Amino acid sequence: MAKPSPGAGQVLIKVGGAGVCHSDLHVMEEDLGFTPPFTLGHENAGWVAALGQGVTTVKEGDAVAVYGPWGCGRCHACQLSLENYCENWAQMDGFGGGLGLDGGMAEYMLVPSARLLVPLGDLSPSKAAP
Repeated sequence: MAKPSPGAGQVLIKVGGAGVCHSDLHVMEEDLGFTPPFTLGHENAGWVAALGQGVTTVKEGDAVAVYGPWGCGRCHACQLSLENYCENWAQMDGFGGGLGLDGGMAEYMLVPSARLLVPLGDLSPSKAAP
């Protein structure tokens, strides 16, 4: 797989760790409304590898965890940082990385917005992911 390039507002993460949990089995074995193919991995952390145009809240090399569910970022729930209650999920292709969209069980992961990143400081991404 080719290394993705971030578009405007997106952040490319070099994956340092991806947790595996029972939810991954549900994603693989049950019809949850996700359309394959996509890369699994919804518990992810790594380092910022590249920034899309307009991203200013993180910088290359920052260690970050990736918030699991991804919402639209515009509705009331998302504005309150309650992405898992996004009011517009029905219009989206998936619920997040590894949940219908490409996740962190790969070398790189494309995150749609820096708002979905949590700074790790000195914590190792490989220890933070699971």
